[in-house]
Amino acid sequence: MVSLNLFLAFIIVLGPTIFFHELGHFLMAKAVGVGVHEFSLGFGPVLWKRRRGDTVYSVRGLPLGGFVKLAGMDMPEDEADMIADDDEKSFNNKTLWQRLAVIAAGPIMNLILATVLFALYMGLVVIPPTVQVIEPQSPAAAAGLLPGDVITEVAGQEIQSIQEINRIVSTCEEQKIVINIVRAGQRMELSIIPKLDPEIGRARLGIGMVEKPRESVGQALLSGLERTYVVSRDIILAIIRMVTGRIEPDIAGPIGIFQLVGESASRGFFFVLFIAAVLSVNLGLFNFLPIPVLDGGWLILLIWEAIRGRPLEPEQRGIVQFIGLAFLLLLMLFATYKDLLRLDIL
Repeated sequence: MVSLNLFLAFIIVLGPTIFFHELGHFLMAKAVGVGVHEFSLGFGPVLWKRRRGDTVYSVRGLPLGGFVKLAGMDMPEDEADMIADDDEKSFNNKTLWQRLAVIAAGPIMNLILATVLFALYMGLVVIPPTVQVIEPQSPAAAAGLLPGDVITEVAGQEIQSIQEINRIVSTCEEQKIVINIVRAGQRMELSIIPKLDPEIGRARLGIGMVEKPRESVGQALLSGLERTYVVSRDIILAIIRMVTGRIEPDIAGPIGIFQLVGESASRGFFFVLFIAAVLSVNLGLFNFLPIPVLDGGWLILLIWEAIRGRPLEPEQRGIVQFIGLAFLLLLMLFATYKDLLRLDIL
């Protein structure tokens, strides 16, 4: 049975990524003068709504993101709010660059959100010097060190970084020293004799470690930008390799995302924050794919309009969007199939 905590984690991860995507469209539409019929937090039955100017702001019962209805693109709930294509507030009456900006703002907002979430993670999370790998037949293995042990003291000196551990150990070749660790919340003392590593010319314990100091606001923002770039690059390269047949297609659908969030929730809030950032990058890049009904498909249609000097006829656009929708449904079916395979259901 799905736990309440898992369901809440799923909402916390997926809801903001979709909502901020729609917020990007909304803010850019307002900026260039496109009318907005409705901007909603959530889907489903209306819990609260209020009209301000030409826009209805609402909160709905299913907190999985939100939506925006743009004048000239979407049908308003009240037919009296319908406007003609040549109205100054119609999306279709804006310049090419304004329309491109409105469409692109959604995925771009996802990348901005990812940068902020990565920055929060880098600025808030602190990982003390923690053992990650134990080399076989090493002094660490003989002493009983285990992956996950946090080293707090070495030879009576308090430890703040991996560099300090290396400095102390390098001066204690063949000498028995005491190291203080924290294992599963319990403090322990272990005796260990560092051995000389002839390849590097100094004594070692035979461990691989990981640490992460707290970063300043500026450092965290730079790290957030860098992490967003790295994740984006890796996703794009993976898509290229799948399309060219260099690797087997492997994508996750709603079931896979739910499973990933569940695994993240069991590891704590900050890991959920990290996964939310990764999913926000995925959502942004996915919407940039040149598939009609996605933002990328709209961008291609608008660019094609600029090239040919006039938009597609409504019938032509309907056919293109139908093909895009059919492809998207097939893609979702394939993703669900892969999810079920991973769960050993098929």
